[in-house]
Amino acid sequence: MTEKSTVRTREMAYELKSQRELVRMTLREMARRADWSASKVSAWENGRRIAPVDAAIYLAHCGTGAAERARLLELAKPAGDLYWVRPYFDELVDPMKSLIIQENLARSMVYYSPAAIPGMLQTEDYVHTCFELTGRYTADRLGMLTRARVDRQQVLQRHDPPSCTFFVHERALRSVVGSPALMQEQLQNLVLTTNLPHCVIRVVPESDPTFRVLSTTFTVMEFPEHPPVVYEETYTAGLFVDDRIAVEAFYVLVTRLEQTSLSEGQSREWLVRFADEYERLRE
Repeated sequence: MTEKSTVRTREMAYELKSQRELVRMTLREMARRADWSASKVSAWENGRRIAPVDAAIYLAHCGTGAAERARLLELAKPAGDLYWVRPYFDELVDPMKSLIIQENLARSMVYYSPAAIPGMLQTEDYVHTCFELTGRYTADRLGMLTRARVDRQQVLQRHDPPSCTFFVHERALRSVVGSPALMQEQLQNLVLTTNLPHCVIRVVPESDPTFRVLSTTFTVMEFPEHPPVVYEETYTAGLFVDDRIAVEAFYVLVTRLEQTSLSEGQSREWLVRFADEYERLRE
């Protein structure tokens, strides 16, 4: 049976290939230098698990610096890959980069956000204000995180974007982040997004009790050649879930969201109405 890739092995594959291409080395040249078969190197670069010693040899041939090498070798260590925690406060970890890699590999994505606008659709001012309100970041860190989240949105503008469905709770639309002017800009951005053929926004009404108590923010990602993955956001870490049974539980949630949410047309009408209300509040 062919070994299935995981979020962890796919990120390692991406990093290995990036390091090799950084020094303009071909895959066959890497194989020749390390006395490996080209098929073995190709398998590693396509998500097959690589042993730590092989990863170290690979990176040595790429001339990868010590700090970067230490960070990447953490990815090669054996771990419980079905649940992968990416803490926000670990100097060796960049959870946003991990998420960006998976989002760029995905064929389709489903987002649910109960308390805020989904990160992929946030304006720069909304992003900055949300991070600022947590009170846990320095000015430099705040700027870096804001740019990273805005840069994530480039995946929606590429020539072959993934198909995306965003479930946004009504309370996120009613919660004023920053000011009415900032919220008007944010709601206008959501309205414009509804014009993109690969993006669907559906509003979860507060009147429906089904999702009043579900506080987790999650993304279900599907890939052309890999099993689906779920990404959950918490206050201190991002959690990637590869476990099949757990992922299936999220598909149940998505089905319920589809049943309880407003239609695309109704959702767009709500977004336009909220944008108009915020415009009147700013006057």
